[in-house]
Amino acid sequence: MAIVKGSKHKAKKNKVADKKPSLVREILVDLLLTHWFLSSLVVLFIASAMLQARTSHETRKAVAKWQSLREQSQQQQIKWQALRLEMTSLTEADRISRLARKQLNMVEVTTENEKIISL
Repeated sequence: MAIVKGSKHKAKKNKVADKKPSLVREILVDLLLTHWFLSSLVVLFIASAMLQARTSHETRKAVAKWQSLREQSQQQQIKWQALRLEMTSLTEADRISRLARKQLNMVEVTTENEKIISL
């Protein structure tokens, strides 16, 4: 059995020896081990660029939302001014009617107190 085990071991060594190194693997090993500082700077540069792009995108979205809210606020202010003007005009008519009743003793016309004058 020792002979069989030895032949299996030799077969494994032959498979490892037949395996060719990958160029991509060699480049990555060279970059990470030999030029680790440069590799880390490249990774940090890419991460920084991605974060900057995300931040500018979020800023643009926030500015667009702010402008939309500002326009809505202006529309609400215009409506508020219109309502105030309408309320002022309605209260003036009510004030005139109240003064006419108090100072001039005027009453509203009903069918009972209506008088027709013909000329």
